[in-house]
Amino acid sequence: MNETELIAALSALSESSTNRKILVGIGDDAAAWRPSRSRLSVISTDALIEGVHFTRALGNEAIGHRAMAANLSDLAAMGARPVLCTIALGVPRDELHEGVLEMYAAGARLAREYNLTIVGGDVARSPVLMLCITVVGEVRPTRMKRRAGAKPGDLIATTGALGASRAGLDVSQGRVHLRDGLQDVALRAHCFPQPRLAMGAWLAASQSVHAMTDLSDGLSTDVLHMARSSGRRAILERVPVSSSALAAASAQGMDATEYVLAAGEDYELLVAIAPRAFRYLNSRFTKRFGSGLECVGRFEAGEGGAIVGSSGEVPLKASGWDHLRRGDSAGS
Repeated sequence: MNETELIAALSALSESSTNRKILVGIGDDAAAWRPSRSRLSVISTDALIEGVHFTRALGNEAIGHRAMAANLSDLAAMGARPVLCTIALGVPRDELHEGVLEMYAAGARLAREYNLTIVGGDVARSPVLMLCITVVGEVRPTRMKRRAGAKPGDLIATTGALGASRAGLDVSQGRVHLRDGLQDVALRAHCFPQPRLAMGAWLAASQSVHAMTDLSDGLSTDVLHMARSSGRRAILERVPVSSSALAAASAQGMDATEYVLAAGEDYELLVAIAPRAFRYLNSRFTKRFGSGLECVGRFEAGEGGAIVGSSGEVPLKASGWDHLRRGDSAGS
């Protein structure tokens, strides 16, 4: 299969769009769409590189799904609705094109699930497998959320318990074996995460939500990102540990809290909420989504962060993912 044939096969997987905003899709030199007059366009790009973000042991479908999920999660964090995306692929010389098609198809399936239209991309030769996805979404100006915006006294919450994806990574690499169905839960969380788009849009509609981001780099790292962007100090008072993370940490003789603080790729949302509104907002959230928000701490005046332990507050260090830190790579 040559480049032209591969591109044609990838285009067929994208299917034609019924999105009226898309004026020109796949097949021309560039795509064109008509932005909404009443909404802001938001854009995000993620590059995923073999050996850095994933290994081939993950499987083609999981690689494609995770790549798309990571980008959609960025839109969720802004409260945005997906509109369109482009996918650029770097393909090694000896790569089997069947595997590339499986990977692309998995990303395209997730895109369709959230009404995201693939409008183009690129294919190039590269030393290792690489995916670079750019997504565009739309959000009302009054509803767009950013990392910045947390106020002193705001409660810090997540949209769910954390650490399942790290447990799935440990399972997939043979570091641990879990029982009672937790193994499947962990693998599903790691290989096929679900971006919290509906939750993000719902939370963004509330004026009591002052800041929001997604938990892609780990709770310790992402809460410090939000604190720094907002010019506040973050105090973590508890860490919501998923059942699979608790089991995986225990099996490896690790502290569950530290395990989750350093875990990444959960793709839950991290939210700063006005304290007086939290109880009511959480009640409505629970009715809407079937589970409640996890309150993990608060913001206060100052800078940096701390975590409350048995001996009081200790400085919070960013122990999650850092692309440029030596040693952080796929499987680390």
